[in-house]
Amino acid sequence: MSQFTLPCLLRHRISILSGAAYSRTAARLSSSSTLTTSTTEPELSQPPISSDILLDSIRSSQWHFVEQITGKLTPSLISTTLLSLFKTPDLALNFVNRIDLSCLDFPTQCLAIAVVSKLSSPNPALQLLKEVITSTSISVRDIFNELVLARDRLETKSTILLDLLVRCCCQLKLVDEAIECFYSMKEKGFDPKTETCNCILSSLSRLSLTEKAWVFYADMYRMEIKSNIYTYNIMINVLCKEGKLKKAKGMLAMMECFGVKPNIVTYNTLVQGYSLRGRIEGARMVIKEMKSKGFKPDLQTYNPILSWMCSEGRASEVLKEMKELGLVPDSVSYNILIRGCSNKGDLETAFAYRDEMMKKGFAPTFYTYNTLIHGLFMENKIEAAEMLIQEIREKGIALDAVTYNILINGYCQHGDAKKAFALHDEMMTDGIEPTQFTYTSLIYVLCRRRKMREADELFENVVGKGMKPDLVMYNALIDGHCSTGNMDRAFLLLKEVDKMRIDPDDVTYNCLMRGLCGEGKFEEARELMGEMKRRGIKPDHISYNTLISGYSKKGDTKQAFMVRDEMLSLGFNPTLLTYNALLKSLSKNQDGRVAEELLMEMKSEGITPNDSTYCSVVEAMSNLEQDAEKSDN
Repeated sequence: MSQFTLPCLLRHRISILSGAAYSRTAARLSSSSTLTTSTTEPELSQPPISSDILLDSIRSSQWHFVEQITGKLTPSLISTTLLSLFKTPDLALNFVNRIDLSCLDFPTQCLAIAVVSKLSSPNPALQLLKEVITSTSISVRDIFNELVLARDRLETKSTILLDLLVRCCCQLKLVDEAIECFYSMKEKGFDPKTETCNCILSSLSRLSLTEKAWVFYADMYRMEIKSNIYTYNIMINVLCKEGKLKKAKGMLAMMECFGVKPNIVTYNTLVQGYSLRGRIEGARMVIKEMKSKGFKPDLQTYNPILSWMCSEGRASEVLKEMKELGLVPDSVSYNILIRGCSNKGDLETAFAYRDEMMKKGFAPTFYTYNTLIHGLFMENKIEAAEMLIQEIREKGIALDAVTYNILINGYCQHGDAKKAFALHDEMMTDGIEPTQFTYTSLIYVLCRRRKMREADELFENVVGKGMKPDLVMYNALIDGHCSTGNMDRAFLLLKEVDKMRIDPDDVTYNCLMRGLCGEGKFEEARELMGEMKRRGIKPDHISYNTLISGYSKKGDTKQAFMVRDEMLSLGFNPTLLTYNALLKSLSKNQDGRVAEELLMEMKSEGITPNDSTYCSVVEAMSNLEQDAEKSDN
């Protein structure tokens, strides 16, 4: 007699559980005893797994056994088991977690989700729904229909399963599919919960699809689905995004008329709406009203005001007010202060806030580091930016996509293509997929280095990867070809832009006009400005300065001043570039008297002349000196 080997013991265990020669009671008894037999005893055949055996194993938490037989479970057996576990969804979830959901057929997957949806927490069912939606080619409509069938099999009246599908679509940013599910629920006579509607409205608001939000809200009203405090808060936020602040306050009054009391989120949403539009006094009026209703302003109230006032250089006013109310800045507040100082080029104060933030126990976030790195690049402090990156790496923090893009763009702006492409390669090695912004920066630096063949190749690679170029990328490439005089390629790219149904902008045309002027084709450039206007694109001061500079280089003072007059008539103020271009033209024609008058006009407009200005004036006035010498002689 020898003791069983492990494989033999497992086979014997299965035969006991299957009921071969033993009752379930005997099976339980023998499983707790030491089993021995002769090695010459014939091997017992393994019978098929029954639903009763599987259920017994699940209910007694014999998960090792369940995992052993997973490959032998049929969809029919799994479905029968899930139906039996309907009243114990926690066990159903444990069972589902031990089988590969993707290997099940579609109806069984949906049944599993339906049973798991009975749990008090919606998260497990949501996770399973995400797996099905993202890992299959089955449409959300088909998933909806199958879930309805699963719901019928469970003989339940609850709509929570379908509500969860809508919520899942919203989380995956499939808002159109979520709306489709909503209307399908109504068609089948199910009443979606207000919370489900709020989920759709919130998604539409986050995606700035405000028009769709109003259409959906109107349908809610028509279907007599009651709005709650969350519904009103979402729609007030939509109105604030649209800049309709008066209507947003009107909705606050309306909800109170319907007996729905606003909460602090309602008021904070209004404060943010006013702050984003720079209407700080309006924001303060809202704060005054919320105080009168018994609400105490918090950091969420003041951070939006702080953000605007920081950009105006008046952060200290808000910080003082916050201190008087006993509000201590949090990490969000500090990041706002750091961003405001960085954007103004005040990096010393920005880093001081970073240090203060750390002393208060707030760890710098990626946003903090990214803001500082961006600020350093903007101020041309490359070495300091590299030192900060080294600090991040020493802390064991892996760079994210935003950090890489800031670095790549920073090096590209400073013409360092080698470092930019090295970071691109490192980004790929780290498993971070370059974005459209990444490639636009790289194309820009190649164009700046006049490596147009490489720029075109990179552009084609981007398109070949299935990434749709945006207008910024096209503009970078068009500008590169215009700068190198390849106007045929530049205009071919403009045709591509139209073919892709991307609307060109003033930047597109300004690049083309500059390219034409560079080739001396001033009339064609002037015609291009006319084309801009016909397409509804308003020329800006750059457009006019480009033409003025073109005519000035040619020495055509008359046309240059005609464009200047047109520019003035449209309300554009001349810039330093405008005056310098006009003076350059006058210097070529040695028209000293007009140049002197233009210099006086320039100063009266508050524009400080530079070296180029004075050089042109001196050249223009040289003929006056020559005339004076002749008259003296």
